[in-house]
Amino acid sequence: MPTVSELMHSPALVLSPRDTVGRAIEAIRATPRDQLFTYPLVVDAKGKLLGVCVMRDLILAEPESKISDVMLAKFVALNPAFEARDALDAIHGLEIPEYPVCNKRGKLVGVVRAAKLHQSEEDRLTAVPGQMVGVGAEEVVATPFVPSVRSRFPWLVVNLATALAAGLVVGYFQATIDKVVLLAAFLPVLAGQSGNTGAQALAITLRTLERDPKSDFYRTAMWKECRLGLVHGVATGIIVAAAIFAAAMYQGSPGRWVLAGIAFAATLLSVIVSGLSGATVPVALKKLGADPAVASSIILSTITDIVSMGSMLLLATILIAYMI
Repeated sequence: MPTVSELMHSPALVLSPRDTVGRAIEAIRATPRDQLFTYPLVVDAKGKLLGVCVMRDLILAEPESKISDVMLAKFVALNPAFEARDALDAIHGLEIPEYPVCNKRGKLVGVVRAAKLHQSEEDRLTAVPGQMVGVGAEEVVATPFVPSVRSRFPWLVVNLATALAAGLVVGYFQATIDKVVLLAAFLPVLAGQSGNTGAQALAITLRTLERDPKSDFYRTAMWKECRLGLVHGVATGIIVAAAIFAAAMYQGSPGRWVLAGIAFAATLLSVIVSGLSGATVPVALKKLGADPAVASSIILSTITDIVSMGSMLLLATILIAYMI
């Protein structure tokens, strides 16, 4: 995340409060036409920012008037240490194309265009989806081949390892699947449902972290996801249970009520756990000193796959005696 100091540039025109309006206009006319600036800035002998001059006021003022008489003493100045996101929060609701940048002592150190701040934030938001799947924020189509390989391959290996972990869980319950083949057809449904629930919680958590990184919302998020998981789990669990019951009845499979109960319980559990995981993963990454957006979805998908498929197969294994 770039700071204001990295985005700012030197002011195009700096005036003294003792300068006259006529001299200021001459200085404006002497400024190169390709150099964008909005206001002449007024500083004292020590470089402290005193005010800004609006072009309309300069044009309407008498040439002999002092700049100190026509300048605006109320202005919005940004701290050079601000990140672009913090600067945008500070100027929210203002429609000014350029802002002075001052240090803690009020000394003018530069100016920054609002367009640069917005572009920086746009670039950051564009990079977030790629970071969530292990793609570097700086990579674009024109990025050379070898750097792209280096950027993506480590996360592909991580994703492969996590996918193998989920596969081992399914393989462990192969005997159960052989006895109740119908379960295999509903495993992807359960994994997809819990994955979507986790992704929703992850998106909300990341958004909260971006807007207020210093807030302590962890307990609130966990409690909210528990309640949402309970409501959504019951609602979707009923649908999944009804679907597997209908499929079992169509195939003439025994223990259809047990199958429906297993589907309902597994859906409820996986939806609750996936929501809690979506709120936990980015917070955990942040506490470990990592970027919360980096590869969060890879870790989350592993948790949701293992919990969703594992819970259904574990329950089926426990209750298999009632189904045969």
